[in-house]
Amino acid sequence: MIHVILIAHGDFAQSLVDSAQLIVGEQERIYTYSLDLGDSVDQLKEDVAAELECLSGDAEILMLTDLFSGSPFNVAVSLTQHYSFQHITGVNLPLLLAVMTLRETTDNVDELSDAVMSEAKGSIINVNDFLKEADE
Repeated sequence: MIHVILIAHGDFAQSLVDSAQLIVGEQERIYTYSLDLGDSVDQLKEDVAAELECLSGDAEILMLTDLFSGSPFNVAVSLTQHYSFQHITGVNLPLLLAVMTLRETTDNVDELSDAVMSEAKGSIINVNDFLKEADE
């Protein structure tokens, strides 16, 4: 099974995993890292690098970050120089649910990444527009 690493600001990563597990059940091989006010970005990078080192070898890894160009994103990007993983940023609950359900269908992180991106693009909906279309 593909390993998933989430890196986000504050408690977002762990809270997102907890929320997703309420819906799809307990998940294995999901690791969360947070960057809180006053935390060292260098320490975060060291911690994530240590996790990647433990997982290195044949493990397929998907990295999820919360915000394009944010510190967690920058940590992940800097680690691509030394480790192999797919990286998706802008993680939200529908995207994580897609990861959790679709990773059971493939052991290929590239396929998972493509499938998740396809699923996630339709997860943001203007409800007013949706209701107008439903009434027509």
